[in-house]
Amino acid sequence: MNQHFSDKKSLAIIKKKEALRNEMKFKRVQLSDEEIKAKSQTIEKKVLALPVLQQAKIIMCYVSKDTEVTTHQLIKNLLRMGKTVAVPFIIKKGLMRAAVIEDFSQLFVGDFNTLQPKIKNFLDEKIDLNLVPALAVSKKGDRLGWGAGFYDRFIIDHQPKLNLALVFESQLVDQLPVNSFDQKMDGVVTENRSIFYHNL
Repeated sequence: MNQHFSDKKSLAIIKKKEALRNEMKFKRVQLSDEEIKAKSQTIEKKVLALPVLQQAKIIMCYVSKDTEVTTHQLIKNLLRMGKTVAVPFIIKKGLMRAAVIEDFSQLFVGDFNTLQPKIKNFLDEKIDLNLVPALAVSKKGDRLGWGAGFYDRFIIDHQPKLNLALVFESQLVDQLPVNSFDQKMDGVVTENRSIFYHNL
């Protein structure tokens, strides 16, 4: 492919993604605290009822902030279930590791205003289920993140067995602009439905 054409195509994808990020952030801001709480509780119930979660021994879960699907209670429930629970630990911009926690109280505000443990108890074993945040997910499994590439790099480097995005129904779209670096999700859970993109 002509390099100039390739650069123009990449630039067009970047611009489309940024426009979509702004649109999706605006959609989430429109949700009230009560709506976020209610929808998140529904999503949590759906996730906890999934056979893939019940069978999973090692689970990584993002620690929600702002208007993301709330995961604080979900993490506490996973710990109560006796799961090995890991959360993202930011090493530097664009790079994170999975850090094991034994109690939610071990989390403190760290880089990027995210809750993460102070103790770097990094996970060495394979992750059975990776619960991932997103600004949008397509019905084909493409994911739109915040643009720093944290999860794309993490999935490439650590190859979790199953990557599942948690989003509100309003964040589910028909299609998304993608490039070769973007990692697909294996499934997505909203307050209305659970979609898996291949047989589990």
